[in-house]
Amino acid sequence: MDIKYDQPNIRENSYKSILGQRPLWDWRHNKFYWIDIYEKLLIEIDSFFENENKILMPEGITNILLKDTNNFLISSNDSIYDYNLTSKKKSLLKKINSVNEANRINDGNIDLEGHLWLATMNKSQISPTGEIIHHSQELEERHSDKSYIISNGPIFDYERNKGYVTDSIKRVIYCFSTNKKNGIQNKKIFLSFSLTDGNPDGMTVDKRGNLWVAMWGTGKVCCFDKNAKLILIIQLPVSKVTSCTFGGLDLSTLYITTASVGLNEVEYERQPHAGKIFTYQTKEEGYAANCFQLETSTSFLNS
Repeated sequence: MDIKYDQPNIRENSYKSILGQRPLWDWRHNKFYWIDIYEKLLIEIDSFFENENKILMPEGITNILLKDTNNFLISSNDSIYDYNLTSKKKSLLKKINSVNEANRINDGNIDLEGHLWLATMNKSQISPTGEIIHHSQELEERHSDKSYIISNGPIFDYERNKGYVTDSIKRVIYCFSTNKKNGIQNKKIFLSFSLTDGNPDGMTVDKRGNLWVAMWGTGKVCCFDKNAKLILIIQLPVSKVTSCTFGGLDLSTLYITTASVGLNEVEYERQPHAGKIFTYQTKEEGYAANCFQLETSTSFLNS
């Protein structure tokens, strides 16, 4: 099978972020969210990219996940909060004690059990102090997988009982299996990349098992099949592609976040859309985001 090449659509009206990250499709209300880590902003926009709302998070924001009908789970560098977008009320749920001064929370996900997984990174981007931390429904740490420099994920392929996590600095994507008792199991290298390939950043998976990976530094999203064969390259007109997720009413639109951080004057002029949101219409269906559940919560999952 030949590799297919294509280009996404630029969402001209979208906010131009410094470091856009953590795209999230809220299927509860048909809205799209992402964050600008540098500006401490949470950005909300409708499915037509017409009505955009920016919310300042003074304590910082590094992640956003679904919680229940009206609430979100958000993280700062070292803490987890309950956040209601309507009332703008934010309450501390847990300070993550294992996140020391060398690290910060970078990414995260909710599994089918409604449990929180956090990916942490080394702030200096040098030492392998980052972890993948699995939490119980009481937000107690259950398992930790260590030795990451910058971890992204984890993401889960529920049809094949697999998970994926990246270490962006090491330029490696790992696959693994999970269970309630032991967390990440049978971890092995799924893909490794050269310097010219770029650094694998945020990623998502569709229901056929294809892995869609944002490649920082080389301006593309690469799609690999379940056997790690490259089948599609989506080339963007910006170099720093940060993450992607499926959204839209049928979960077939790929939403892509990008960044403008660190561009010099010439690069910034040549990449006027750096930091914007891009979309790409696929022929696949992604998984809907699950909702975090405290032990006392009623079930509210959607996969």
